[in-house]
Amino acid sequence: MAVGYGPRCVPVMQLTEAAASICDLLWLIDGSIPEMRQMKGLLDRFGPVVDVAGRGLEELLKELSAPYAPDGLVTYLDANMALYAQVATALHLPFHSYETALALTDKSQQRRVLGMGGLIMPTTHVIGRDQSTSDLTWVETEVEWPAVLKPRSAQGSRYTFLVNDAKHLDHLLGSLGPARPEMVLEGYIPDDPARVDGPYAAYVSVESIASAGVITHLALTGRFPLAENFRETGFFIPASLEEADREAALRLATSAIETLGVSTGCLHTEIKFTPDGPRVIEVNGRVGGGVPEMLNRAAGLRLLELTLRLSLGETVRMDGPVATERIGYRFFLQPPDVSATVAAITGIDTVSDHPGVDAITVHQGPGADLDWKDGSRNHILAVVGSADDYTELQAVNRLLHKEVTVTYADVSHY
Repeated sequence: MAVGYGPRCVPVMQLTEAAASICDLLWLIDGSIPEMRQMKGLLDRFGPVVDVAGRGLEELLKELSAPYAPDGLVTYLDANMALYAQVATALHLPFHSYETALALTDKSQQRRVLGMGGLIMPTTHVIGRDQSTSDLTWVETEVEWPAVLKPRSAQGSRYTFLVNDAKHLDHLLGSLGPARPEMVLEGYIPDDPARVDGPYAAYVSVESIASAGVITHLALTGRFPLAENFRETGFFIPASLEEADREAALRLATSAIETLGVSTGCLHTEIKFTPDGPRVIEVNGRVGGGVPEMLNRAAGLRLLELTLRLSLGETVRMDGPVATERIGYRFFLQPPDVSATVAAITGIDTVSDHPGVDAITVHQGPGADLDWKDGSRNHILAVVGSADDYTELQAVNRLLHKEVTVTYADVSHY
């Protein structure tokens, strides 16, 4: 039996189809997360659901031991990864170690571990939940501007901002309010000037699996330029890279994964190209959002099935990056950097009729309230499909932004 975690970024139907020939599913969800709580009714259709919210290790182990006795554990979200690592250790299941899980989900700890391993990392400072700039005596002397403010543990660019100076930092901390999580303020990793005016962003991600200590890099994912506050606008497999850049990114991903002590699991390593060579942005100990669909469209690879086989202790080895026949993509239409209500959306049919577009999912429809702090998950809609080449890829991206119009009401700027 596999223990799965099914957030909205994982296609549940694809996961259950992958599991059908391999194992039964037991879902662990954190009911304190609204998206998890909303999915409980759906997940009940595919297997029993256990809510881990507020439960300690011993209580969770007692519930899992009978009647379930799981044979494997896999997660597709950063939240609770350290708890699941403890569960896996107690049940002797393949998974990240507790120390590795902490480093994969705590951005400050990850910077420290990677830096100790010899990788060049930005200077990072932790900001407590109740701290303001008046409490941060190191701001004026130790921070080089611009800097990046982000949660110590989070994903999807939520609460992530480019900070210009100490006054801007004070404004952002005040705007986030007293309920904000612990934050980190770290040096901004500069862009490679040669890529600034290009069609793609100056960073990629490396999608990898580790099986009993052997690392396979499955693909490199390219990006379109980010919207404000580091919000994703689109990504695609394979990335458009020169051979030397491709190999440099793969070597750096290998070094980061080995330094973090990953022996079994899936990795999503973000790497930025700078004037001084590639640098690690961060390593995630899970599948990247949208990667399973893109890999399947580009190469016919069933990544979710691989994650289940890894979780059951099977040896999974292959030559990578895998060969691709097409370019798999996932585009996001992001709203302006404001708080507002979606009033209307037009032009979707024109994009959906384009060859290669497989699906358009409206994520924030008319009536939805948008919060400028919510990052990439605030996207209006997502477009999934495949292209024959990069010219066609760029054409679909332009079509999306030309034809789809979103109108907003009750707009307020932070």
